[in-house]
Amino acid sequence: MFTSIYELFLGQNNDPIYVDEIFTPVGTMTLLVVLGVAVVFYVALGRWKPVFHRILHWAIALVGTLIFAYAYAVWYAKDRTGADDADSYMTGFGGVNVLLAAVLFFLFSLALKNASIFAKRTPF
Repeated sequence: MFTSIYELFLGQNNDPIYVDEIFTPVGTMTLLVVLGVAVVFYVALGRWKPVFHRILHWAIALVGTLIFAYAYAVWYAKDRTGADDADSYMTGFGGVNVLLAAVLFFLFSLALKNASIFAKRTPF
């Protein structure tokens, strides 16, 4: 599933290590982290106090998640390929992972906002 998404935007790479060892673990970890942040925002903080319910708090959670998504994708690709520096494919992979994380965070937000007491109207 993740291989199809990444190759749709990036195209195929001549190095099969991306398909074999990089795309699926990074996509899975991104999915789990985004879900975890959304659950913490809506279920834990959104039910705790009427403090973390503003769009600014949601945006901070989103930006933090996106920073993680980019950094993790590039770090994992560099680690698995053994490269010293990130090449253009790695940075593009990080960018596509950011796009994936943003879409997932928005979808999880729509799914989980009704589980919140105070953040039912966040992000809208």
